[in-house]
Amino acid sequence: MHVVDRRGRVHSGGDAVIRLFSVFPRSRWKAWIALLLPPVRRKVDRQYRRLADRRSELASRVPDAPPTVVPPRWVRLPESP
Repeated sequence: MHVVDRRGRVHSGGDAVIRLFSVFPRSRWKAWIALLLPPVRRKVDRQYRRLADRRSELASRVPDAPPTVVPPRWVRLPESP
């Protein structure tokens, strides 16, 4: 997974998850803690990698469906510290 911030920087994997957490008010505190404490950040990255390693196995359990097309909308991400 990749998230691109307003400055054009690309965040991948666990860092992308943390960036997404920072967008939503209910999970913003989780992003703040992960950015503040490196062990938490590493744990988020490990959990993301573990899930990503099983991507094909998990995808095989989900039935195919026709694609849903939604027009893109700009989302403003907070600046990283």
